[in-house]
Amino acid sequence: MALQPVRLVLLLLAGPREGDNDFLEFSSIEDAVAYGRDLNGTSRFQLEGIEDAAGRTLVCYDDLRDRCRSWPHEAQRSFG
Repeated sequence: MALQPVRLVLLLLAGPREGDNDFLEFSSIEDAVAYGRDLNGTSRFQLEGIEDAAGRTLVCYDDLRDRCRSWPHEAQRSFG
């Protein structure tokens, strides 16, 4: 399931379409989460979830926010 095309669902918080959803397509859940990390905390978008091509929720709001706040273990460095 992690390697199927998905849509990152964003709630627009500013601009003429404020309150509408926007969708960005990615090749996998991991790619969508990586992009969501870049958007997390911005005042223009709220991360709503990740859907499959049929619109079924694969990653819900709370889980997506948790994933986008923490970096994958590969990105962490240890010093010492």
